[in-house]
Amino acid sequence: MELSRKYLAFKQSFKSPFVTSKGRWEERTSWVLREQKEDGSISFGEIAPIPGRNDIKTEEFQAELDNWTTYQVDSADFLWIRPALTSIASSIWLNLDCPRQYLKSSARIWEMKPDHLEGVVKRKIGILPLTVEIPMIQKWLEDLPEGVRVRLDPNESFSRDDLQMWTESLMHYNSVEFIEQPTGFKDDEWLLNYAPQSPIPIALDESLLRLDLETQVAGLEGNMFFVVKPILFPDWISLFSVFNDCMDRVIFSTAFESPFGYEALLRLASHSPLVPGLERSCFLENKHEFKQHHQANLLSPSVSVDELDRLWRKLDQ
Repeated sequence: MELSRKYLAFKQSFKSPFVTSKGRWEERTSWVLREQKEDGSISFGEIAPIPGRNDIKTEEFQAELDNWTTYQVDSADFLWIRPALTSIASSIWLNLDCPRQYLKSSARIWEMKPDHLEGVVKRKIGILPLTVEIPMIQKWLEDLPEGVRVRLDPNESFSRDDLQMWTESLMHYNSVEFIEQPTGFKDDEWLLNYAPQSPIPIALDESLLRLDLETQVAGLEGNMFFVVKPILFPDWISLFSVFNDCMDRVIFSTAFESPFGYEALLRLASHSPLVPGLERSCFLENKHEFKQHHQANLLSPSVSVDELDRLWRKLDQ
């Protein structure tokens, strides 16, 4: 059997528009890569840029896809498609003789209007003026059912002063687990210095893609968490090398992948003991969804490579 490489574009609409401090998001576009090796084994990778965060340069990106499918360039020379290639090279797609395991129930996204609030809830902030939003969130926290934990996500919209005002205003609310990626790229190093003294724990998300993981992130201690969206990282081996000794502070999280990338995420999420961010109800009614990806108790692995390949062949017709 000859080595075979293909790719396709995959679009999926959100059940309702997703609104963050960066704007309104209605549709998700991914590029899914499929490789079948000489031994017949199949693996998948995905490129899923987030608007306004890691937009791709279309001509360079297309050239890399074409060069990859025709084996014209060594994989080490690629830039835009590296996150997909590290997935393809991963052992997660091998038919290993290991038991499936249940993952912890995912954090629920408040904006998706869950039927009831329990466990961990993630809510977007940084959308309204501080004088309006802080009292509103304080009131919401006070009214939450007992035992609910909260992750607040301003999507890099805070200034340094904004963050300090938020942490001081919420420091007595024990239900707040952390504030996720409060500031933007210009404040990455400042945030590393501020986090250890913050009265509310800080979680890094976008910063992890900008900082040098081995020199600036490895070994960070204190009340810091790390939100990892594997589909955005170009090297999973280095990623796991850095976080292997602090998996108790790593939250594996969705970037709203296709079913292929989401299955890869589930297979990686079992490495952390924390509640993951795997909410997928925004795609529940879409045509090509797997019911296994919408169970209350998610399994890792969840969907087999054969099932994924049958979907691929249907999409590739």
